[in-house]
Amino acid sequence: MTFLKKILFAFVFSASLAAVGAKAQQSTDAPVPQTPAVASETGPADTARSSAADLFNRATIALQNRVVSPKTLEQLRSQLVLVRDRNAAIVDRVNIRASALEAQLKSLGPPPADGQKEAEEIAARRAELTNALAAANAPVRQAGETLGEAEFYIRQVDRQLRSRQFETLLARYPSPLAPSAWSTGFREIAEFQRRLERDINSELARPSVSKNLSDTLPLAIGLAVFGILFLAALQNPISRALKRYCNRPASGAKALVLGLLYNASFLVLPSIGALALIGVLPILDIYPNSARTAGIAVPAMALFLIVANWIGHTLFSPGQSRWRLLDLGDKEARRGLRLCQGLGVFMAFEIAVEALQRDNTFRDATISVLSASPILLASALLWALAGVIRSKDVTEEQAAPAAEAEEEDAEPEEAYVKPQESGFLLFLSLLMRASAILAVCVTLVGYVQLARVAIIPVIMTAAQLGIGFMLYHLVLVIVKTALGRKEDEPAPVFVAMGLICVLTLIFAPLIALTWGARGTDILEVWRLFTEGVQLGDIHLSLDSFAVLVAVFGIGVVVTRWLQSLLKSTVLPQTRMDVGAQTAIVTGTGYVGLTLASLIAVSTAGLNLSSLAVVAGALSVGIGFGLQTIVSNFVSGIILLIERPIKEGDWIEVSGQSGYVRKISVRSTRIETFDRHDVIIPNSDLIAGTVRNMTLSNKSGRLLLPVRVAYGSDLEKVKQILLDAARGHYTIARYPAPFVLFMGLGDSALNFELRCYLKDVNNILTTQSDLLFRIYTELGKAEIEIPYPQRDLHLKDIDKLVAALDRKEEGGSPPAS
Repeated sequence: MTFLKKILFAFVFSASLAAVGAKAQQSTDAPVPQTPAVASETGPADTARSSAADLFNRATIALQNRVVSPKTLEQLRSQLVLVRDRNAAIVDRVNIRASALEAQLKSLGPPPADGQKEAEEIAARRAELTNALAAANAPVRQAGETLGEAEFYIRQVDRQLRSRQFETLLARYPSPLAPSAWSTGFREIAEFQRRLERDINSELARPSVSKNLSDTLPLAIGLAVFGILFLAALQNPISRALKRYCNRPASGAKALVLGLLYNASFLVLPSIGALALIGVLPILDIYPNSARTAGIAVPAMALFLIVANWIGHTLFSPGQSRWRLLDLGDKEARRGLRLCQGLGVFMAFEIAVEALQRDNTFRDATISVLSASPILLASALLWALAGVIRSKDVTEEQAAPAAEAEEEDAEPEEAYVKPQESGFLLFLSLLMRASAILAVCVTLVGYVQLARVAIIPVIMTAAQLGIGFMLYHLVLVIVKTALGRKEDEPAPVFVAMGLICVLTLIFAPLIALTWGARGTDILEVWRLFTEGVQLGDIHLSLDSFAVLVAVFGIGVVVTRWLQSLLKSTVLPQTRMDVGAQTAIVTGTGYVGLTLASLIAVSTAGLNLSSLAVVAGALSVGIGFGLQTIVSNFVSGIILLIERPIKEGDWIEVSGQSGYVRKISVRSTRIETFDRHDVIIPNSDLIAGTVRNMTLSNKSGRLLLPVRVAYGSDLEKVKQILLDAARGHYTIARYPAPFVLFMGLGDSALNFELRCYLKDVNNILTTQSDLLFRIYTELGKAEIEIPYPQRDLHLKDIDKLVAALDRKEEGGSPPAS
């Protein structure tokens, strides 16, 4: 399929889908034909089978000889599709008579086992019902056989059409590097110009044209002058005036309307001038034979020019950073606009070249010459555009905050990510550059059609993605305006995700058509989605998937609502502690998600019994290969049920001490006193030794050792320690604090103050307060806190003294 045919097909594709849907609805609503089980109804069925057999014979001959044109193959395929759909309807239709016979057979009970007999009446009735059931199911079996054969021939026709399309792409033309190709091409182009002049003169000489020329020529000249003047002199002043009007300060819905008005001007204003110029040809009624298709394709050429200009202004918006979708500077924005306009000119020229090829039999050298220069120029434009969309240049408004952020020493909490730094645009830019390189290489070798396929679909895909990008941002702005949110605030996540899915469904078929897919391929994919595929005992289709997602989504919403209700309303009114409430809320979430999954699978009608063997094998593999993960998962369930620890507890495990912040099914997060998060596997909490300071209650004992010097008043020391403990508000009155005399140390008397805290979380502050007070009171009572005492013994001290005396007298020390 040529590029021009693809363009025309893209315009009518949506209408075709609607027509197919209406036709399918009519066929569904049509009266159901009676099954040919009755003898009087066998005639139409036999006629249908014979016509299907004749169609299959013609398909076999066409595929074997390979002399049928692609257009004839397409017609043959459409006939095969009709046969397939008709027999698929017969197979899918419920046979009431067969269902009734099966119910009667079930009422007779199971057939007897081998070697056993049943009553003659029951056996005769069973045989009679079995034969009747076979006769009732005969049309379904015949339709199934015809359906399978039709699908086989459809696949073969598709395969041959693709192979022929591939052969067309690999057709080699004379290389544009050869001088002979240029001489031949220029000579044939000159002949075309002379032929075009003759055709125009012959058109002007036609009576229907020459008689009305005096009336039509002034109107045509007026339209042409108006179109040229409007595009050259009036368009820019109107656009600038509209720009000043739309730049007025506004917010909310008014700002959105002004932005849409300014953006729509890039479609409306060029269209006015283009329509005036396009109207010249119908008024003159001049269609030369050598350029008839090109004249018909002029509206498509103008459309590409207008859309390319509009996409450039939408994405880059030179001088309008407020409405610019890509974060670029004004210089790069202007460059991007010019590149988009240049690619639009290339697409219009490509349409003109293909139209001229339909009306004229050009030689291969001429086609190579006509296509080489535009393709090389388009490759350069595409390469430059790929660099623009990945440019690091930013606007002044964005550069100022970035400079301020670099000057600050503190690290920002959230970094700004430019749209062109996304992985998707990186992939698109790499695709554009690879396409440009490939197009240049294959053009110079002579593969002109392959070069067209290498560069035109990429340009079309970039344009379609640009339109989708614009629609995405437009809908988000509309939603945020309706919700009263600011421009810099994010839109709801479900709106963004749903919008991405909708745009994908809209643009995926168009992009597929751009890359060479036929309309029948799109319809086959749609049929596959709607009718589904059979994977063993599981039937997957679009409606079952939609039901699965919808029911599971409703289950998730209900589960989250129930968790929120329990957490905020029900559980706070109970006497449960925070850990128990968290465990109930978490368990409710797991149970709700599990029930939502099971209900969704059963509602969608998916039969998962065939996966039982696979699940059993996977369970064995999980038991051996994922022992640690399964152990942590089971340990997490035990923690949530048994609750040896709960959120907010102060625990010590694996050498780490801190508060439990979150218990998950795989691990538990502990926040240490240094504010560090430590992830502990749940298996360590179940199989290891855990010290929980706040499991049953928050009280705890404080041991405070105190050392005083020998000779101190022991009773006074004891009273000071007890008074310090009894006077602190965090220490419990019962059990009462007490002091123990722990022993006689090397240099001090060792005491220990033991008391119980109301809240063990205050142990460090309480210990600090007690030490402050005890130290002050001991000082007031003149009770000394001794330093460690050690005895030092020196040998031969008299010899050392004598040596020092000799040194002072000037003599030399004796040898040791």
